[in-house]
Order: sequence, then C-alpha cells, then structure tokens
Amino acid sequence: MGRIKVMSDALSNRIAAGEVIERPASVVKELVENSIDAGASRIVIEIERAGTRLISVSDDGSGMDAEDVLLALEPHGTSKLTDEEQIGHITTMGFRGEALPSIASISRFEMFSRPTGSTEGTVVRVEGGRLTESAPAGGKTGTVVRVRDLFFNTPARKKFLKSPATEEHHIEEMVTALALGHCGVGFSLRVDGRPFLNVPPENRDDRMRELCGREYMRRMLKVEHREDDMTVSGFVAEPGFTRMGRREQRCYINSRAVEAQAVYRGIRDGYGTIGFESGRFPPAVLFVEMPPEQLDVNVHPAKREVRFKSDFAVTRLISTAVRMALRRSIDAEQTLPESLETVVKPLTSTPRLPVDYVLDEAALNYSPRTGEAQDLPLPELPPLPPLDEELPPIPPAGEGVMPFRPSGFTPLPSVPVMLTDAGNGGPAPVPKGSSVTATGPAAEGSAATDDNWPDQVLGIYDRSFILCSGRDGLVIVDQHAAHERIMFEAIVADYERDSSSAQTLLLPAVLELSHAQLSLLLRHRKVFERLGFEFEPAGGSSVLLSAVPVRLGSKRPPEELVPDMLEQLLDDSGGKLPVEGEYAARAACHAAVRAHDELTLEEAQELLRQLRNCRQGRLCPHGRPTMITVTVRELEKRFLRR
Repeated sequence: MGRIKVMSDALSNRIAAGEVIERPASVVKELVENSIDAGASRIVIEIERAGTRLISVSDDGSGMDAEDVLLALEPHGTSKLTDEEQIGHITTMGFRGEALPSIASISRFEMFSRPTGSTEGTVVRVEGGRLTESAPAGGKTGTVVRVRDLFFNTPARKKFLKSPATEEHHIEEMVTALALGHCGVGFSLRVDGRPFLNVPPENRDDRMRELCGREYMRRMLKVEHREDDMTVSGFVAEPGFTRMGRREQRCYINSRAVEAQAVYRGIRDGYGTIGFESGRFPPAVLFVEMPPEQLDVNVHPAKREVRFKSDFAVTRLISTAVRMALRRSIDAEQTLPESLETVVKPLTSTPRLPVDYVLDEAALNYSPRTGEAQDLPLPELPPLPPLDEELPPIPPAGEGVMPFRPSGFTPLPSVPVMLTDAGNGGPAPVPKGSSVTATGPAAEGSAATDDNWPDQVLGIYDRSFILCSGRDGLVIVDQHAAHERIMFEAIVADYERDSSSAQTLLLPAVLELSHAQLSLLLRHRKVFERLGFEFEPAGGSSVLLSAVPVRLGSKRPPEELVPDMLEQLLDDSGGKLPVEGEYAARAACHAAVRAHDELTLEEAQELLRQLRNCRQGRLCPHGRPTMITVTVRELEKRFLRR
C-alpha cells in the first residue's frame, strides 16, 4: 500500500519535455507554430549560442489577456481544442497544450503578451517550472517569448546536444521549412546577431525563389493536380537535377511540414526510370491539401509524422502529378523551334554562360594550325604473362607496376582514373602533431610492418571490391574507402604545408546554395580557401566559384560537387574530426574513385601500393575499414571442412 503516487506537475512537465523538446530547434518550432496559430503576419526569431543561451520569438498576433497567459502555462492548457469531436478535425498547427509548460520546466522562461484592443499587457517569468513573477506590463500588441539557459536543470539532455554549428543548422532548417509552408507570414531570423533570413509576406513562387535561389527555381517544374477531394501543388526537379539526400524533398500536408513515406513513394513512382541515379534524389516541394478527417496528425510527439486514411490514394495522387509535370516539360522541349532550342536549353540546363557568348565578346586573334596533327607516342607496356604462369607479387613502393590478368576473370575495360601520387611513391605523410590527423580508431601498426597486407591482386568484384591474397586468407579491399584514405592524407599534408593548389575554372560557376549552405561556406571561408576553393558572394544565395582544389579533379561539375559537399558537412553530427579535418575528409570523399567506377588491374595494383604508404591504410578518414580478411579457417568452416 502507498507505493503508487501521482507525479507533481513539475515532474510530469519535465518528462513531457523529453518527448516534445528534443533540441533547441524543437523550441523554435513550437513557439513559431503558436505564433502562426495566433494569426501573426510577422514573426521575428533571435538565437544566441545555438539556442542554449537565448531563443526569442516575437509576433504581431492576437495576443492573450492576463488570465489566458497563466492558463497557457498549465499542462494541456489550449485554446485550439474545446471538445472531443475536434480531435478528428485538427486545422491548427498546435493542439495538445504541452509545449509552453514543457519549455518553461527546463529553462528560464519569460513571456509577454498584449491582446488586440487592450491598452495593457501581461508579463510572466518561470524558472525551472516554478512561477516567479506575473505582473502588468506595457508593450506592443502580440506575444514575445524568451527562453534562456535551455536545459539548465537537465544537464544530461544538454550533454547530448551536438556541436553548436549542427544545432544552428537544425534551427535554420526548421525556420526555412516553416517559412516555405506559410508564405503569407513574414519571417526574420538572426543567429548570434548575424542575419540569416528576412522575408516579407509573399506568394509561393516568390518565397521559393527567395529561399531556394533563382537558378534552383529554373530547374524546377510546376506541379498542379486534383483528385476527388485532394489537391497537390508545388514543384519537382527536372530530369537530371538531383541531390545526395532526401532533405530537399519537402512535403506539406495542410501547410504542416511532415515526413510521409506515401509521398516519397509517389515521387519515386512518378519519376520511374527517368533520370534515376542510385543514391540520389530529385528535389521536390509539394503542398497537399485534403480534408482533416483523412489523416491523423496525433501520431508523433513532435507532430513530425502523419497517418493517412489511404496511403495508396496519396501515393497515386503524387505520382500522377509528378508524371504530368514531367510530360508537360518534355512536350514543351519538343515543340521549341530549332532556332530557339540551341539558345534556351543551355541557359536552362546549367548556370554557366554558353561559351559562344563569351567568345563573341572577347577580342581573340588566332589562325588555324597548318599541317596534320601528329599522334603522341604511347609508352610500351611489358607483355602480359601466360595464363598458366605463376604471377609475381605486387612490387614494393617505388618500383614499376607489372600488369597481369588472372585466370578466371574477364579483363575490365580501361577507364582513366587518376590516382594521386604525391611525392616519391605515394601521398606525403601527415606531419606529427597536426590538428587534423584524428581519424577515429587507431590502426594496429603501419602497413609497412603488417604481415597480412595483401600481396597479390586476384581480380575485381562488382567493380567495387579488389580481391587479393594475403598471408592469413582472402583480403577484400573497398576501392572507394582505400582511395579516400590516400586522398585524405595527401590533402591534409597540403593543408598543413599551406601548399594546396587551386585549378582555375575556364568559366566561373554560379552556385545557388541554400541559406544554411551559404552560411556554412562564409563562416569557414578561410578553411575552404586554404583547401583550394576560390569564390565570391554574388548577391542573395548565389556564389561565384572561380577555382576548385586540383586534387578534386573534374569527375563531377562544381555545381553538383560543392552543394553536395556542403550538405554532407551540415548533416555530419559525429564530431569525430576537427573542422579542418572534417572538410578535408569530405573533399577526399568526393575526389576518390567510387563504387562501380571501373579500374583496370594495373590501377588496382597502384592503389594498393599507395595505400601501403599511408599512415593508417586500414581505415578511411572516419574510421570505416578499407579492407577485411576472410581467413582460410573461416572458408574451411563455410565449406564444412571443419
């Protein structure tokens, strides 16, 4: 008896805060959604120290009187649901009444509000869930909420926050998503005094152009479709315009930003095999309107997920809308006059100016070369050994590479893949004491003293894995991870010597970046320039890129490479490497050969030779193994020999 007790309001609010408030971005989301529900036409957000020191949200909405201000801080105090029947017909952004008491229980909370038509407002202050002040106050119509010292009384939650840059990125992404979903509301966001976003109330096309960039919008196709009582509108990418992640596939259901697998399936089915590329996703911003009774938004504590009455109907709606947008685009291209097609297509498919335009304006004097061009002499390769002849091991670093073709394997077509060879026989070693050499788990000794290092290439499987023989068994090398390690140590060595070489682009590339990507690029401009990038802001969210590091090569256009690299840096929250090391690792990842890039056996041998000269050849920059060994004993067990 007496073991069961009712929790206090303060304790229950702190438990609820653990579900609703995951990070500072969650506080911003809840407060901004309250402002939208209050009918605000302008919302101003200010952030200090990634939201842990201060989150301030002010609006010009309807406001609250003194009684409502206090009731809003009570558990489940809300003006948005008045009876049980409304739970199946939710039209507001918030409805549970959990956010404000949860936030107040884990921070030093202050709220001022003045209702429309009143000459006096009310201010309340709460510290860790305890009301410390409630008094009349003067101020403009609307509501201002200031959240200071978030998680000050829950140190365990604060300890698990990511780096300030990562938390700032989540806040910026959250405000961007809310601004896209509510174009009739003006938004302003300042982070540590720096303006990040400032957009007035506007229509959807202007808001998209403001937040995503003009060039981004040039490559988007308009979507408009209706089926029964559901409509979908917005934009999808033209074929060939893709991103590495699904972050830019945004979905709004009745103006609420959600994650919906039914919508993602519809986008995938709508594109089908048009422009399909493994691991890449076409951007999309879709707004679905449907009766509130057709979905349940009370599924996830943060209202991030929804459940549809019919997933199939939503998927069919989206896929049909996407197919129709793509078909209209293809039909429009086919009906262009031939004289216009040569001018319009280059301007819409790439942000660079057509080279003819530049050459026509340039004063160039040249004369054609007389005589026929002579073929360059090709070096003679040593003859291939017979198939039944015993193959020699890989020569040590510094000696030539002997090409060979093992029996049982079909030779791969030769594709020129440049493997970096810095110095005499591989990348220069990373200087001791470098601030960017932390690479995850330490290797158990260098490759030079590793007795089980692969000594003979047997072949290449799936154009991704190099099969080799070793002392203890079969060694399988991941060609991308191996080359990534080689490039990483070479880039780090260049960075430490401040000798990174930049390759000037023939024509500067105009990059249209998101606000978060541009903020990251400018915040760490010196690091990027030291790596070999040269760029200048070009107004709005545009950047003029004039040079890239030589080591990145020319496998991918800068218009894809740089945004993908920045997006990966924004998404990274592991914190395993310092800033410079993380950027070097991302640059190495994009410079390295990839899975399914075809390597000849000679190139595979050269890659292993360079990998052997690395300080930690068995690990990629983030600690993933570059090779694994399947021992003879394990093979015997699999074949039931033991």
